[in-house]
Amino acid sequence: MAVVPAIDLVLRTTTGLRLIDAWSGQPVTDGLRCALRRVRDGREIARAAVSAGGVHHWPGLRWPWNADDLAGRAAAGDPSPPAPPQALAEIVVEDPLGRFLPLRLDWPLPPDAPGGALASLVLPSAPGRVAPPGSAGITGLLLLDPPPGSPAGTEPPPAAFARVLAADGQGRNTEGMTDAAGRLALHLPFPRPERKPQSSPPASPPELAPPPGAPVTLRVFHDPAVVAEAVARASLVAAANAARRRAGGSATDAASGAASAFTVIPHAARWRAQPEVRALARIATADALGPLRLEAGRLAVPVTEGLPPHRPELRLAPL
Repeated sequence: MAVVPAIDLVLRTTTGLRLIDAWSGQPVTDGLRCALRRVRDGREIARAAVSAGGVHHWPGLRWPWNADDLAGRAAAGDPSPPAPPQALAEIVVEDPLGRFLPLRLDWPLPPDAPGGALASLVLPSAPGRVAPPGSAGITGLLLLDPPPGSPAGTEPPPAAFARVLAADGQGRNTEGMTDAAGRLALHLPFPRPERKPQSSPPASPPELAPPPGAPVTLRVFHDPAVVAEAVARASLVAAANAARRRAGGSATDAASGAASAFTVIPHAARWRAQPEVRALARIATADALGPLRLEAGRLAVPVTEGLPPHRPELRLAPL
């Protein structure tokens, strides 16, 4: 029998992107729009292809978008060194189905492991997402408490793009994010319910058992600079699209930048690097919010006490 020697084939390709549902920890394989866009005007360079396993990738990219395309670089007659990675393009991840909030990433993608070919991004739930079956839910409105000395009646601004971590008693952390209006919808696996110790001797008459529930602890991270960068980026893209229309750009050119032209989308790395802030338990104090109780069939709503009944909101202050 003839023996066919094994041949190692190395394919030079760009890093693939795996998008993970924050609540389930599983890859999202359908419904996302993941595009490589030019930084200076938001124009779409390439739409991602998606593998059966949910990995988004950009086959066939040429120089300068693919720094490994040496042949394309030579054909272009470009002897200059490559531009800094963040100077040319970025990835914009959006969900037309409204399940997840959008995020932006640097291009080329930094892999999860040095020398690897795969990067991962956790996608936080959007406020309009239908709760996944079997999940627990936390919803709320997060606002920045006005600093001391603010004029009476000062309206608190929304804590746009705050990062929220919910930790349960089993050591699991689930990540969430507020939208531009400060609205939070965080879905997480329901923790193991608390066990109430039995009284001895049994109470007479028997005590009514409370609904099954479990505590979670919330940590909140926020930096106004993340919002400012996202607004500046959206304004730049909008201005570039307006200039292109005035110059008589084609409908195809306009459409290539329209998806994100007026959308304020935070940068994923900056969003994740925000400093921690204090979620206030009570207004006009520095008391931090305590554990939040989750109950089956009910949305948990974290609120700062001492506000009018028509304002069920969670106020944030610097640590």
